[in-house]
Amino acid sequence: MTLVEDLFTSQHYRRAAEPINWDPLKEQDALDDAQLLDCRVCPTANRAALLFEMRSALFYPMGNSALLVVRGLRSFQWDGVPQQQKLMAFSVVSSRPSRITDGGLRLELEFFPDGKVSVSGDRADFYLLEAHGIPEGPPGYPGRNLDQVRHELPSWNSDCTVLQSATTGAG
Repeated sequence: MTLVEDLFTSQHYRRAAEPINWDPLKEQDALDDAQLLDCRVCPTANRAALLFEMRSALFYPMGNSALLVVRGLRSFQWDGVPQQQKLMAFSVVSSRPSRITDGGLRLELEFFPDGKVSVSGDRADFYLLEAHGIPEGPPGYPGRNLDQVRHELPSWNSDCTVLQSATTGAG
């Protein structure tokens, strides 16, 4: 059993049997229509992770979730406008990976409605996942709170299978 959390806390890249078809670490806008669910920053381990809902993603017919882990963290920034609703699906409208000094990676993401994430580090790993025990389609958020939809979403505690993966490291 592999938990999403295990992929974040592991010291090593976990290669999947299949390489990723649309590599968001190399291809612009590969994450179109994925929804950002959660972010973690761990200064102690010098890493950050972004957890995505992939059932709405444009280029990924397989998988219902994804995890991006940035190691050797250099920066992490979220910019957003406060929303009136209790819950909001932040859908990727632009994703731009780029190489930075010393061979690291910067990934800039823009979301609808009104959100941006910029993260950079020495290395990044991307995992396309099948989180077990969640429905085929993403939940509806209007009029609901997080406790009401939590069981319908991938989470850090989700048991998962790594379907495809990519890394900027030696792998």
